[in-house]
Amino acid sequence: MKKIIIVTTIIFSSTIIKAQKSEDDSALRPSNNVYVNVLGDASWISVNYERRFFVRPTYFLTGKIGYGYNEEFQICIWDNICSSNHQYITVPHHISVNVGNGRSFLEVGIGGTIIIGHTDQPYLLYPIFGYRLHPLKKNKINFRFFGEVPFTGLITEDIIFFPFGLSLGVSL
Repeated sequence: MKKIIIVTTIIFSSTIIKAQKSEDDSALRPSNNVYVNVLGDASWISVNYERRFFVRPTYFLTGKIGYGYNEEFQICIWDNICSSNHQYITVPHHISVNVGNGRSFLEVGIGGTIIIGHTDQPYLLYPIFGYRLHPLKKNKINFRFFGEVPFTGLITEDIIFFPFGLSLGVSL
């Protein structure tokens, strides 16, 4: 009976010791992301750079800036009445807090987009709510799905604003 108790104690002790981490592995995660956004951020498509700032293993801050494209929204009944669509350069940016564990994080933040071109709304500000898969190692794929609605509403003067977006890229 003593042998069974000793063996059981050793097995449970080794399991508990293995489960404890002596060092925080969040510092090993990649801090930079480069990705492509499809829709969202007042852009049809954009290329973005994002930097991650660690606060704790279960949450971190991100800051992003990008370069994108959008065009004027027009509904034409007869082709000869409509003028050609204006095209716009967009500069999306945001700051967000990401809370989660492992690879999965929920994102809450605030973002904005500078719209360069002939427009009555050169800047849009919006809250961001999203979900992201953030890799544990460098040179792995990252994924982000997010929603946002400008404080001025979805109806914009010139451009098409999609209330959701998808990001896919690589962590460096």
